[in-house]
Amino acid sequence: MRIRAIGQGGVQAGFVATLGYVSLLLLNLVTWLVEQTPGQGFTQVLQTTSRIWLNAHFVPIQVAKGKLAEVFVPSYEITLVPLALSAFILWAMFRAGRNLASQEHLGFAWGSAIAGYLLLAIAAETSAHSKQIFVLDWQGAFLPTVIFAVVLVIASVTGEVDSEGALRVRLRSFAASRYDKLPWAIKPVIAPALRAGTGVVVALLAISAFTVAFLIAFNWVDAIRLYQSLELSFFGTLTISLGQLALLPNLIVYGASWFTGVGFSLGSGSMVSPLAVELGPLPPLPMLSALPINTSAYMIVAILVPVLAAFFATLLIKSHTADLRFNYASATSAAIALGVGIGLVAATELAILADFASGSIGPKRMSEVGVNPLFIFIVSFIEVSVASVLAAFFSARPEGVDTDLVANLRRLK
Repeated sequence: MRIRAIGQGGVQAGFVATLGYVSLLLLNLVTWLVEQTPGQGFTQVLQTTSRIWLNAHFVPIQVAKGKLAEVFVPSYEITLVPLALSAFILWAMFRAGRNLASQEHLGFAWGSAIAGYLLLAIAAETSAHSKQIFVLDWQGAFLPTVIFAVVLVIASVTGEVDSEGALRVRLRSFAASRYDKLPWAIKPVIAPALRAGTGVVVALLAISAFTVAFLIAFNWVDAIRLYQSLELSFFGTLTISLGQLALLPNLIVYGASWFTGVGFSLGSGSMVSPLAVELGPLPPLPMLSALPINTSAYMIVAILVPVLAAFFATLLIKSHTADLRFNYASATSAAIALGVGIGLVAATELAILADFASGSIGPKRMSEVGVNPLFIFIVSFIEVSVASVLAAFFSARPEGVDTDLVANLRRLK
């Protein structure tokens, strides 16, 4: 049975590797075979694939100073991550963990899967090296393996299965016991705060996605012109389009930040927000045709989006606040506890998304692209907390006094 668990772990690691690395390699290989780019061989295809795969695991790509495409550039690093590709790989990791959840010897399955993924990470890190573009050895091997291990374990431990191994039972029991020992003032706030706070973030992302889609459709003529100016072949156009799809979630996160009023930057010194728009030279990507090029006083109403989302999300979780209403005696204390909790959850999630979606794509001014995580945390926490506290006076108002319980306690005294 242990041998079977080890084999299943290896199979699941191979499943994630196939969906992530092998699919990228096949796409780059087909493009190379069709395009026949002068001076590019299979080694360069392998290097490009490894760099993209490692970058999707949040591994910085180092570029040494020198000539790049016949242009001299200073040293810099690429830290901007294509979130769509990262999400696809994380989904594959999660599915692999769920597939191992009912394994009796779960520890052996984990060990085999993690060891297999470590070997892939080392191979990718080794093949990604060239004189000018490379990754740091420890980052290339460590980061993908740790991400895979964390997602694999969480996916294996959570969720319901028909049969459970001893290790899974112990881990779930340990987590349940830690949760039960939380203070009375915190424990009943966690579940409703997570629901409403996550609801606020999902609403913001959904509205941002709709807005981005509308702006791209509205500016389709400019997008077509940008495609034409690049003078790409069919496969070149396909590659650029897939690259933009991989970065589309980043743009949606930037849009969510725009609705909070924080905005985002596309290079140091630039700013896109409801209050101001300052743009410098931009990469010729057709998706950037969706960017607003000016602002107006009316755009300030965009800040109402997270406020209204927080207000209604807090109202809608009333059915999940029974324990909170029972534990808190004062409407004010209950409202403040729930409202601040929702604000903290929403602000933390937005700050994490902003950090993941931001980074560097080049030297000098292009070293700052995206959203400041600390800034969006502070601003969104204030916006969401204020609206949620007001709504929580309805959804978290303590219930009336339990007269039977009070009478029984008095008799016991």
